[in-house]
Amino acid sequence: MRSTFRLAFVACMLAVATWSFTAIAAAQQPAAQHDAAAHTHPEAAKLKNPVAANAASLDAGKKLYTANCESCHGTTGKGDGKMAANMNPKPPDLSDKEWKHGGSDGEIYTLIHDGSKGTPMRGFASKMTTNEIWSVVNYLRALGSSKTQ
Repeated sequence: MRSTFRLAFVACMLAVATWSFTAIAAAQQPAAQHDAAAHTHPEAAKLKNPVAANAASLDAGKKLYTANCESCHGTTGKGDGKMAANMNPKPPDLSDKEWKHGGSDGEIYTLIHDGSKGTPMRGFASKMTTNEIWSVVNYLRALGSSKTQ
């Protein structure tokens, strides 16, 4: 009787441990990347950028862009970075008004956060904070406006 109880107890503990491990592993998975084809994200478009596009944010965004984006998208965001030649598909021009995944701040944030399936664009959710990603969005907006000036 006692060994049956121990066996049942160990089986229950293993089940709880397995369930806990599965739940933790699932929670740590990055957000699913979205399709590479042109589309919009109506829910993401509703997101409002909480970071003001001031000098501090633009400076932070530029530093983050230089460290994480420039090698693919290039210094001015034209998609001509050092690694771009070896990529398929090629990185897009971020300095124009054409945004394949939607052009609102929220949609740009979502793309940087999650990445894009079927492209070399990986998500940066694990590498940048929420405010850092928003600062990159602000910097990308500045890249686009500098083209028209």
